[in-house]
Amino acid sequence: MWPSLRRAARSKNVGHVFPICSGSMDSKLTGRGLSDSGCQVLSQLLPLGYPESLFPIFRRFCAESTDRLTNSKFCDELRGHEAADQPDDNFDCNDEPSHGNGTIEASKKPNATKPSISGSWSSNMDHSAALKSRHRSRRPFLFQAVLDAPSHSIGSMLDRWLGDSNQLERNEVLLVLFHLKKQRLYWKALQFVEWMEGRNLLNFEERDYACHLDLIARNSGIENAQKYIARVPKPFRNDILYETLLVNCVCVSDIQKAEKVFREIRNLSLPLTVSACNQMILLYKRVARNKVADILMLMEKENIKPSPFTYKLLIDLKGRANDMSGIELILNDMKASGVEPDFATRTMVVEFYISGGLTEKAEAVISEMEMEYIKDKRHAIRSLLHLNAALSKPGEVARIWKLCTDPNLEDFMAAIEAWGKLGCIKQAEETFEAMLETTKKVSSRYYNAMLSVYAENKLMAKGKEFVERMSSDGCPDGPLTWEALIKLYVNSGEVEKADSFLLSVTEQNPDRRPTYGSYIYLLRAYAEKGDIHNAEKIFDGLKMVGYPGRKPPYAVLLEAYANAKVRPYGFRERMRADGVHPVKKVIDHLKFLDKLYLKGALQN
Repeated sequence: MWPSLRRAARSKNVGHVFPICSGSMDSKLTGRGLSDSGCQVLSQLLPLGYPESLFPIFRRFCAESTDRLTNSKFCDELRGHEAADQPDDNFDCNDEPSHGNGTIEASKKPNATKPSISGSWSSNMDHSAALKSRHRSRRPFLFQAVLDAPSHSIGSMLDRWLGDSNQLERNEVLLVLFHLKKQRLYWKALQFVEWMEGRNLLNFEERDYACHLDLIARNSGIENAQKYIARVPKPFRNDILYETLLVNCVCVSDIQKAEKVFREIRNLSLPLTVSACNQMILLYKRVARNKVADILMLMEKENIKPSPFTYKLLIDLKGRANDMSGIELILNDMKASGVEPDFATRTMVVEFYISGGLTEKAEAVISEMEMEYIKDKRHAIRSLLHLNAALSKPGEVARIWKLCTDPNLEDFMAAIEAWGKLGCIKQAEETFEAMLETTKKVSSRYYNAMLSVYAENKLMAKGKEFVERMSSDGCPDGPLTWEALIKLYVNSGEVEKADSFLLSVTEQNPDRRPTYGSYIYLLRAYAEKGDIHNAEKIFDGLKMVGYPGRKPPYAVLLEAYANAKVRPYGFRERMRADGVHPVKKVIDHLKFLDKLYLKGALQN
């Protein structure tokens, strides 16, 4: 197994990258895996997301049903990508996998479940059962109270809530954190955790400290998260805490800090888990692919078996290099190790087959997937619609859609997107109308899916009419609607109008920022035209907005200089100042522009 995996990435010596301190490294290895989640790393695209890329403290949370959710032992994270919690990011300029969030919908009824209270999350208030029963029916839902409270007065609001004969229970804590993170309200989540700590409402345990550290890293940066570790009691400075810090370093692609944390895990003789190794592979896959082999060698040396996520990362690595034989080699290793490729892995393989022109192999895998999954898993319908649309097979899309006899809103949206990808506007519109007939009111998210179909197919007139319909239907606009409109303008060749529209919505909505994708669409459009001035303007605007976990998209900006054949003076220094590691594409562009400059200088 290991020799072929190492061939999937070039072998190198490990010692110079991860020096091991003196002392015993005989710590017992643990195999804790991460939940099917993703950190904000956000992205195009592992089809169903990466299952181990979120911080360790939120393992299993999103995998639980609603009833089990409030009984979970640990405060776990919902799953990504990358992607119910947009609009902030589902579009990565460096084409990295998106880790959207899961689709768990926790009940908004506080009495839907009545789990036992965990000791670490229980309230310090001593109410009798009769008192709790008397107030349970009239007390407000805690999450809604936190959501409605202004950011500057969450603590005082919570004090009033607690003083109004309410008791803080663990299930409410979990649901509050779940929903706050799902809506990307990390600052409120941090205030909520610190309020509990300050009022001694929570006896912190290892995952509680890790949760606090993660929120600090998301809100205040890696440096402050590192300082927080010094405040954590020594017994709780374990692998969970450091893995959480490592994941946040990987989220922002900070290779130096990530390597330092990884070395610290080893130097402290903490258990080296497959999760930590996967995080380093994920990081190196983005910024230093030649170092992936180092981690594989280390895993072999420490007898750490690859997880399904390890194989997914390696398949993604080979697929991006258009190495189809390498993908099949990894698949063979999976089967030899007794690891059966799951639905997400097969979907990813099919997408790489399609992009590599191996249509027959893609069709064969799709047939296997349909036979195996179509009767048992609803999400198979959505993926099969997507894959057949990618193969330009409207007949198969129609056949698969007929198999979905009781579609829900997500199924409808998958069908709309599939028809849009095929350019079948009439079918997409019919599907949209059928969706509206199934429910009295749908959210703007589903309207935006139809608007995106018009944008993808450059139907400006239909797009404008649809926007008017959204308004008349009482559908509120928002960042995702803005993104679709910007995409519509850009695809229709009206880049200046898209630019003006972005500036307008930014000024009119100071409390709501446009999506990351909105900026990238414009930046790419200007880069393709070689318009350096406007590309720099959009680039600066994106930096000013600031997206957590997002490095400035220098790779896209450099395309503007390359297309204009202008040497970008000080470009390497700018990247270094922002902590951006140049990928191969950037290095190639810089070499190309340097050669042009030298050639011109010699001619002069």
